[in-house]
Amino acid sequence: MSRPARNPVTAPQPLRWLATLLVVIPVVSGCQVAVRRVPKPEPVVTLRVAEARRASDRVATSNTTWSPDSRSVAFGTPEGVVVVGLDGAERRILAAPHATWVDWSRSGRWVAVISGGSLWLVDLVRGGARRVDLPGVVRSFRWSPAGDRGAAVVEFRGVWLWLVSAEGGLRRRLFGPAHSLYDLDWFPDGLYVFARAEDPVGRTVTLWRVRVAGPDRRPLRVLSATVLQAQLSPHGRTVAYLVAEEEGVALAVQPVGSGRAVTVARGGRLWGLSWSPQGDKLSYAEVEGGERAAVWIVDADGSSRLQVADYALEFPDPDASVGTAWSPSGRAVAFGTGFAHRAGPVWVARLERR
Repeated sequence: MSRPARNPVTAPQPLRWLATLLVVIPVVSGCQVAVRRVPKPEPVVTLRVAEARRASDRVATSNTTWSPDSRSVAFGTPEGVVVVGLDGAERRILAAPHATWVDWSRSGRWVAVISGGSLWLVDLVRGGARRVDLPGVVRSFRWSPAGDRGAAVVEFRGVWLWLVSAEGGLRRRLFGPAHSLYDLDWFPDGLYVFARAEDPVGRTVTLWRVRVAGPDRRPLRVLSATVLQAQLSPHGRTVAYLVAEEEGVALAVQPVGSGRAVTVARGGRLWGLSWSPQGDKLSYAEVEGGERAAVWIVDADGSSRLQVADYALEFPDPDASVGTAWSPSGRAVAFGTGFAHRAGPVWVARLERR
């Protein structure tokens, strides 16, 4: 009996899978695949404050960053960097005093710390910390979505953007020099870094979208030269701004690349802008006379707003600013004066559905 002829389409092709694999590997390796569970959108009107309390009595010298499971926060203190659980448990992870910036990777393994202008990477899995040798003073650092590399703003004969791997094998200059770069973040694909640039007199001149694996550096349309803060949304499609006006500050939201923006809130001295993980809400703080602060959450379309805290500052100061940070669960907001230039305790407001 003769053997039936093979269909060239359905017949096994020993080398076809190998060729396909060789094509797929470079494509996958060129981008960061980060699987992250994002909570469902929850309009502000569906939420209420369950409680607002101090996370710790320690004075924070840096911003506060959340663990990926939303059960702990980390921040700098005069004695070093500590991790404080919402249950009150506390441990020191780095002895570097007076840290000015901390960032917890979404993978949960790494905490980046800036202390004395130097960048330290703390390994929470294997233990220990390593100082990253960068040419200049490190001002800020943000982990990529996958958490295996990060972007750093470094000041040395101008301000530069650097790419740093978690394991230390990669240190590469991406962009610069600029006069100043602020509001560092990543687009969700892990291929581009976001930053706001100011000129020598403090005016916002552009927003940058910088590719980490090539020469693609694209300026984005900026809302106004009087922008004080610009925060990229978690989905990378919109930017929230705090904009100085003749009387006070406005909070506005603008689609990336668009010339139109929606003003969602106004107040006296607003600061500490932060997106919820869903990208549907924002938190911010308003300081009154350097003595009291009100913390708010608002829908990104401005439809509803909720005050989550109103408290007297522990260390009154006419220049005090209060920062905020959403938890990855979307059910808590950390806030405190240590997020800016004046140190103070860290507070946490826990949210629940009505």
